[in-house]
Amino acid sequence: MLFPVYAERVLKETALFAALLRALPIGLGGVSALIGGTLSDRFGRKPTLLIGMTGAVVVGGLFTTQTPLFLWGILCYEGIASGFKTAGGQSYLISAVPPSRLGWATALYFINMTVGSAIGSAIAGEVIDRTDYSVFGTGAVILAGVLFVGACLFLPRLTQQQSSDSHGKRDGIWKSTLNVGAYLNLSRRHEMRMLIGLRVFPTYYWGSVNLLMPILIERIAGVKATGYYGAISLLFAFGCQLTVGRICDVVGHRAPAFVSNTIVTLLAFGVAFFHDSLVALEVFGILGAGAAWSLSTTIPRFINEFTEPHEKGHGVGLTHLAWSTGFLLGYVASGFLINISVHVPFIVAGIFLIFSTGIAYRLWYTNTKGTN
Repeated sequence: MLFPVYAERVLKETALFAALLRALPIGLGGVSALIGGTLSDRFGRKPTLLIGMTGAVVVGGLFTTQTPLFLWGILCYEGIASGFKTAGGQSYLISAVPPSRLGWATALYFINMTVGSAIGSAIAGEVIDRTDYSVFGTGAVILAGVLFVGACLFLPRLTQQQSSDSHGKRDGIWKSTLNVGAYLNLSRRHEMRMLIGLRVFPTYYWGSVNLLMPILIERIAGVKATGYYGAISLLFAFGCQLTVGRICDVVGHRAPAFVSNTIVTLLAFGVAFFHDSLVALEVFGILGAGAAWSLSTTIPRFINEFTEPHEKGHGVGLTHLAWSTGFLLGYVASGFLINISVHVPFIVAGIFLIFSTGIAYRLWYTNTKGTN
């Protein structure tokens, strides 16, 4: 969250520079998720996840250097690793948990990105305010390294359940690394195309928020307030995830997806027209984080519904590519559009969200109609 602020205050660069600096690794993360999905289905969930976790170990190094080459190198590696982490982690989750409890389990799984980031944001704001960015970055590298070692030692390895795995290992290095045919077959399915839309359009908004909200709040209230905003918004998102996860296990995931998408659409337009007020930014931003993460909580259930047992990793890889595409577009486009007006990036994000709300409504309506 604080990297755009770091770019503006320490590197003396613009918001567009921060957006462009992150564009390549985000794109790499989407592509590597395709490879990670294939490897997860064929060689195991845990190895793929562990490869991905190495990115979290190095990313703290961003705040210890001002050398462009090192910044690019760290972000590119983290981007590639994030694709493996997502593909391995979410396919591990889907394979390890019964479908009847997947909503609750998904909420718990995302704790590492909400509660962890919330605590990290609050600590970062305090540490940076009292010392400097390099102290925070070094501490982040050490803590992530400890977590990685713990995962290597204690995370159970799932037994392979797909009969196609042993055959896949004999298919050759290229096919085993990026199974293009499997992804093309998935993308031809109507349900998967709708799910791709449900990932691209809302994530455009999330990319815009991740770039612009820290900058806007820091300009008004300073870096410490920005850190606490990140903490509060993610803690609120954590509560929303648990609630939506429970609801998904009781009533299904399509209605919560539609409601969450509708709410975040309204909030995007709220930020567009009240961006000058710190209170409005915090209220709309916190509520928007809760709604966006609530929508994300429904995605693994959609993947589980639309894919076969031997396709879970591929399904996660394809939807993460969609996520990366949306985030990339939102992050870069907002860095450019804010030079026109602060209103414009959020209005554009709201328009994208209207499309995803239509998709979510169609998924919910067709499911409801089919059960009547």
